[in-house]
Formats: sequence, C-alpha cells, structure tokens
Amino acid sequence: MSIANLRAPRGLAARAVLFATSLLLVTAMVTAATIVFGAQNESARREVNIASDLTAHLATVAGNFIASGDLPGLAAFVEIPASRDSVRRVSLRDDRGRPLAAAGGSPEDEATTNRVAERVMATGAPAHLRSADGGLASGAPIIREGRRLGVAVMMWDADAYRFNALPALAPFLLILGCLTLAAIWLTARVVRRALAPLNELARYAERVAAEGHATPPIDLRTGDEIEALANALNSMMGKLDRSMRRIQEIAFVDPVTQLPNYDRFARELDFRILQARGEDEAGAVAVFELRRLSKLMQTLDAGAERDFLRVVAERLAGAVRSVEHSTRPRDKGKRSFIAARLSAAEFAVFAPGVASPADAVLFAQHVNTAFNHPFDWRGHKLTLGAACGVALAPRDGRDADCVIRRARMALGAAHADPGRLKLFTQTLDREAVARLTLEREMRSALEANEFRAYFQPKINLVNGRIEACEALARWVRPDRTIIGPSRFIPVAEESGLIGPLSDAIMREVCWKAAAWGRGGHPANVAVNVSALQFRDDRFAERVLGIVQHAGLAPQRLELEITESVVMEDPDRAMRVIRPLRDAGVRFAIDDFGCGHSNLAALSRLPFDVIKIDQQFVRALERGEQQAPAIIDMILALARTLDMEVVAEGVERRDEAIFMAGRGCDWAQGFLYGAAVSAPEFAEMLREQARAAGKAVNAA
Repeated sequence: MSIANLRAPRGLAARAVLFATSLLLVTAMVTAATIVFGAQNESARREVNIASDLTAHLATVAGNFIASGDLPGLAAFVEIPASRDSVRRVSLRDDRGRPLAAAGGSPEDEATTNRVAERVMATGAPAHLRSADGGLASGAPIIREGRRLGVAVMMWDADAYRFNALPALAPFLLILGCLTLAAIWLTARVVRRALAPLNELARYAERVAAEGHATPPIDLRTGDEIEALANALNSMMGKLDRSMRRIQEIAFVDPVTQLPNYDRFARELDFRILQARGEDEAGAVAVFELRRLSKLMQTLDAGAERDFLRVVAERLAGAVRSVEHSTRPRDKGKRSFIAARLSAAEFAVFAPGVASPADAVLFAQHVNTAFNHPFDWRGHKLTLGAACGVALAPRDGRDADCVIRRARMALGAAHADPGRLKLFTQTLDREAVARLTLEREMRSALEANEFRAYFQPKINLVNGRIEACEALARWVRPDRTIIGPSRFIPVAEESGLIGPLSDAIMREVCWKAAAWGRGGHPANVAVNVSALQFRDDRFAERVLGIVQHAGLAPQRLELEITESVVMEDPDRAMRVIRPLRDAGVRFAIDDFGCGHSNLAALSRLPFDVIKIDQQFVRALERGEQQAPAIIDMILALARTLDMEVVAEGVERRDEAIFMAGRGCDWAQGFLYGAAVSAPEFAEMLREQARAAGKAVNAA
C-alpha cells in the first residue's frame, strides 16, 4: 500500500488504516523530535559548562595579577585569550566595577559583557547571557583568599563549543524511519484483512440501496460477530422483502372493499389524461357521497361494518358493469371503467370515452340510482341517500387532483339539487371563488367589528306593546351597505366563523339590552344560538360571563335554539341548558314543527317559549285547511307544558287577530316592523313610553 492511497480514504477500512498509520507516524516523529531536542539541550548545557570553566580559569589567573599589583601584566595577559578566533571579547573589572583591562569585541559585544558584569557584581555568582546574534557571554567573580577583587567576563562566538547532534544521530534516525515505514505497511495489511468482512457488508448495503429488497443475501463465514450481523441483515431483508410485497399489494387498494383507493384512482386518472389526444378523449369522473353511511357505521361493530361496506362495493361494481352497456363510451372494450373508494363515505367512478355532458350525466344517474336503491342487509332495508358530482377530463382539469376536486365541488352543489346530481360548470367554480372571497372578507369584517345586531320588535298580543325583541345579525360595511344574514350565515357555518360571529352579536345584544334597562325602557331580547356554539362544552360559562360583564339581568336574555340542534342529543342539551336556566336565562325552541321532534324528550327540557315557524303562519294566508289545526295543536302543547308561544312571520292584521284569539302570547313580523339598529329600536321604546304617558295624562 502506498502513501498516495492514504490521501483519499474510502470506507471504514481505509479510515482505520489511515488512523493506525497516522498514529505510527506521529509516534515516530515525536520519538525522533524528543531525541534530537534532548541532544541539542545537552549540547547547549555542555557549551555553558565549558564557558563557565574557561571564565573561572580567567578569573583565577586575573586574581593573581591583581593581588601582586601587576596591572601591566594583567593587560598583556588579557590580549592572549582575546586573540583566539572563537573569543570575541575579554573584560576585567575591579570590585567597584571600574574597568581593569579589556580586549576585542564590537560595541554590541561590549554592552553584552557589561550587563553580565553588572549581574555578577549584583549577585556575587557566575552569570551567562546570549546576545541577539547567538554569542555567549560568561562572567565569574575574581576571588582571592576569600575576598572578591573584581569580575572577569569572556564572550565567545555562537556555537563555539556546541555539539551538532543531527549528524551524529542521522544513522539512528534513518533506522527509525525505516522501522516506521515497515510498521505502517504491516499495520495496513493487518487492518485491511481484519476489516475485509466489514467492507463486504458495506458493499452489500450499497447493492441494497441500488437494487432494493430484491438483493441476493450476503454469505460471510467469519465465525464471529460479523457473521452474526450478516445473518441478521439477511433475516431483516427477507422480512422487508415480504413486507414490501404485502405493502405493494395493499398500498393502492382499500382494505375493506378491495376497491382502488384515492392514490390508485388518481394515478390511473393521470395516466388516462396524459394518453388523451383531445378534449373528448379521456372521460368523465363521478364522485358519489353516501350521506347516511357514516351515521350507519357508528351503529355497527367492526365485523358488521366491513360486511356492509363489501355489500356497498358489490352494488357499485354491479352498477359499473351495467352502465358500461347503457352508455356510449368510445373505443369500447379497450379501456374499462374504474371504480374506487376515495374516503369513508365517498366513492368514485371513471368512465373512459364519455366525452359529452349528456353522456356523463346519464352514466352518473345509473350509478346514483343504484346507490339510492334500498339495501337488503341482514333483514333490514337501508337507504344511504347518495349524491353525485360529475366532472369531465381533461375539459375540467389537466390532472387527476384538479378533476376530482371539481367533481367534489359539483357534489357539494348536488346536495341542494332536487336530483342530488350536479355536473361541474365554470359557474360553480366562480361561486366557490366568490365564497372564499366572502369568507376572507368576513374574517376582516370580524376584526373590524362590522357585524352589528339589529332588533326586530316582539309584540305582546295581550296589550299590544313592544316588550321584547329578537336580535338578528347584519353586516354593515364601511360604505354603510347592509348585507343580510341569508348571504353570510351559510358561509360562516361552513367556514367555522359562525362561533366568533355569534359571540360578537351576543356581546353587543347584552350590552344594548342592559343600556335600555338603565335608561328606564327594559325589554327582553332573544338571541339565536348556532349549532356550533351549542356544541361547545364551555357555552354556558361563556354566556354567563357575557351577561355578567354587560350588567344585564339574566331574566332579560332569551336564547333561541333550533329544534334539530336540541334533538341531536337531548341529554347533553339538558346538561348545557341547566346552569343557564338556574341563573334565570330563558330558552326558546325555534322552528318548532319543522324537524322530527321527540315530544317525550322535549317535555323534559326546561324551555320557556315555543316559536311557531313562519311556514305555518304562511299556510294561514294561503288558506290551507290543516293550518289552523296545526297551530291549535302547538298552542295546546305549549299550555300543557306551561310555555309561552311566539308566532313568527306575522305580516297581516288578520293573522295577528287569529293568533291573539287562539291565546298566542307574542307575535313578530313585518306587520310590526323589520329589524332596526339599536338606536332606532331604543327610540321605538322611548316613543312607546311617551305615547303611554300621554294616554295616561289624557285619561
């Protein structure tokens, strides 16, 4: 293995080899550096020792001359060591630091020797100092018979007495390098051989990534943990292969009905759209919603649910087979119809070659009729109430998601259609965009507090006075345009804005009613409660909080709840109503007679008022024979339950006379006035009070 191979490591084995060889190289380099550094230090120490010995000898000889007083001889003696090639300067001073003799050296050398002399005189001990260019100055005290006579200083060239260790160590370092390279080669061979099974496992993993779960198993016979790992991988890949095959079988199939699911249906539809050569070459998509299926599923156990869904799937498959013969698909026999289950209660059929709207509607009617026919299942006849939306591909979309979305858009419109079937048109698209725009504007309007409460008078039929009102929501735009609830309430219910909207109206109503009472004109006020509000577990708590914060007497507030909302869960309705009723809040059941009332459940609920729906009042106007009997029945029921009765939609005097004559308590409608703003209604109360005062004075 060459060093070049180590520069680009690949895989665990190469990284292990690189790590081991790097460790050996670092160890060898540290060892060599330690040896060389130690040798160099020893050489420097030896140099200092030699310099110290020579300087001490100079100090001894100089001491003899000074003791004998032979200063000329001392000056001549100094010239002898100064004349040597390696000596740069010799300097002698007396015990007071005055120069006795000196020879050689540059000004820089003189400065260096002076510093050494000063250090020796200060400490009384030998001293050493290296100059900037590497020269070595050594100083020693001149001592004679125990008395210090002066200082001797000598300065040598750089490395004059230093031993150069590298040439001497070169053979040893060469041997060390050869041994290191041999150890690297041997280590690389051992590591690569030890990690060869891991390399095989890595290559196996690469094959798995490239080829998937169809990769042949790996065969390793190492007799250790690596072989156990390889066997575990083989076992895992076998299980994965079986799981993947199972997933592929069910990924695009609904597990209960065995019909294609949404993903499979969308993929097939995308393929058919791509294959289409023109606007009329793909086909029609019909989406069916079985409206009662979800509620039915809630009453069945898991086994019965699966069994019934299979019956539904068989009905759909039979309808699809029959519809292929009753419609006129193009290239018949080459492309089959596709039926699928898109969601819990949603099914779809793609009819290839059905290009015209008429053919599409005909094919959808066949299937829709089959769904609407009663199911004979386990001794029961069940009707699921199917509705259908139809879209054409690629006319209504260039991809499956778009076509299905538009078919669902048509399905939404089909719920309001008598035939429960609707073909997608651009008008539906524009209506959907308009509803989204309206929803966005409503959110902004809620933030800007543009929704206001308007109040329709309620007349006490006994005395003819305005003693109550019903609050109705109005959208007052900044340009003073007023939008009625028929336009924005449906959008609010669909978008979930009905809750915040209803809360905002209730807050305003309570504040206004409290203000009327403080002004001396008290009036009961009724507020409609949405189904979303009533389903909130904190509904009672929020209403009581609003009433308390507004300072309104709870007896002045009347909450109107529709019959259908109450009958969803009478027991829960009792739990929600009870704390409010205990606080004094009144309750009215709205639209009575329009739903499927359980009179036994209704009699247990603590309602104060029954509101006769305006359709029964209209029936009086039309002269329907049963109308008086129905109204009499409602009034009799109310008297039995000790409840008051409000007649809605009273527009004619004879209707008011009829209701008053039958014992109806209250009436509201255009006969007494439409809903007006809070200031206008307050003025109506004040005008009524003034009129009553004038009548009393006149009497």
